[in-house]
Amino acid sequence: MNRETLGKRLTAAMAGMKPADLARAAESSTATISNWMNDNVLPEHVKAVQLFKIADAVGADARELLTGSRSAIADDRAEYASQPMQLDGWKIAFQLVAEALDDRGLTLPPDKRAEVTLLAYDLLQEGLQPAKVLQFVKRAAA
Repeated sequence: MNRETLGKRLTAAMAGMKPADLARAAESSTATISNWMNDNVLPEHVKAVQLFKIADAVGADARELLTGSRSAIADDRAEYASQPMQLDGWKIAFQLVAEALDDRGLTLPPDKRAEVTLLAYDLLQEGLQPAKVLQFVKRAAA
C-alpha cells in the first residue's frame, strides 16, 4: 500500500466510497473522516478504536492504513524481544522467600509474596549474595 500519507492511504482504500458513507459505516463523523483524508490527523494521535472501525469499513489492514506497511511495526519487535529468563535466579529467589517465611512461621498473601520474591530476584541479579538477600527478606517479611 505504502502511499505517502495516512490521508492518501485512506482515500485510496475508500475506492470511491463517499466520506459520509464511511463515517456511517465506521460509526464516526464526516468531520473526522474529512480530517483523516486531508491529513489533519497525525498517525501518532489516531485512536485505536477509531482506526480499527475505519479500517474495517474500507476493508483495509489497520497497520497498513496507519503506517503504509504491514511490517513497519513488526520490524521493530527484535528491539523489544524478551530476554531469556534466568530460571536459576528465580528458583533461588523463591527458595529464599520460602525459607525466610518458614523460619518466622509467617505466611503472606500471594501478591505480597510475589513482591518479596521479585525483590529477592532483583537483589540477586544486582550481585548481592544469597545470604544477604535472605537476611533482607527475613526483615522485609517481618
